[in-house]
Amino acid sequence: MRLFKYSFLICMFFLSCERYDYTISTGKLQLDFCRNGELDDARFSVLSFNRLNGSSINSVSEVIESIAPDIIGLQESYDIGIHIAERFNYCFYGDKSNSLAILSKFPIESINDMQFKIMLNAEIYINFFNIHFTAYPYQPYDIRDTLITTALQAIHQAEQTRGSEVTELVNLISLIDNDMPIIVTGDFNEPSHLDWILGAENPMQFQFNNSMNQFIVDWPASNKMSSTGLIDTYRSYYPNALEYPGYTWTPFYSVDEIHDRIDFIYHSEHLVVDSVFVIGPDNTSDIQIDNYESDHRAVLAIFDISSYLND
Repeated sequence: MRLFKYSFLICMFFLSCERYDYTISTGKLQLDFCRNGELDDARFSVLSFNRLNGSSINSVSEVIESIAPDIIGLQESYDIGIHIAERFNYCFYGDKSNSLAILSKFPIESINDMQFKIMLNAEIYINFFNIHFTAYPYQPYDIRDTLITTALQAIHQAEQTRGSEVTELVNLISLIDNDMPIIVTGDFNEPSHLDWILGAENPMQFQFNNSMNQFIVDWPASNKMSSTGLIDTYRSYYPNALEYPGYTWTPFYSVDEIHDRIDFIYHSEHLVVDSVFVIGPDNTSDIQIDNYESDHRAVLAIFDISSYLND
């Protein structure tokens, strides 16, 4: 029955949409709606977007239509991602029962469930990763609720919650044996050690939990990412965390909400960052979209790949 259902789905896409090059393996669906496009410029854009499961296809479509990213690392994709891919002519890799999906204007080659090659042209590709790490327990909430009262406790609990996931990602990155660029998108569900610094909002508001010292936390996930040599795109472009907090969690406001930056794009050092934007429904966002239903602001980065084209 399951095989029949998937076969029917593939046939319907092939017949009604006249798309090409589909495969299906272990429940994952890959469709080349992008018609094998190639990069025709030195610049390309990458969006990391947790769309919020249950948000409407119209809301997600407005985000994509407004910014037209070349590559999307989508979290909480589920049954929406493939419809967005078909609507906007992206290549697609994902599973309607899974949070993660990749949408790209360029062909996608799957290495494993976390790692992909995105083929910009016949010679240049991106080593691309998209992740969605464990959300709970969420340590900033536990700090707020005084379940965590020291920075060392916060680090320990964060490592227990998602440490093995981050280590798996870091290990995969370390195994890359080519000179092609690396990009990681995703919802890490953990703040950055580059943000919880002296004078920043959260360390200051939680200093009462820490014997009147500011609650500075050397968060482990972002430290592990730094150890790979990858660069936090937003924080490298906006190095002053006090002036540019870049909060992605959350555009929803409540009395005791903790706002933070937990959605990231990381890149390898030879990629040049042209610009970076936070996308959401409010004045805190660099790009404001009215019909925005997600509980995460998205992050958009525009990269210049000239150094690879000139080699």
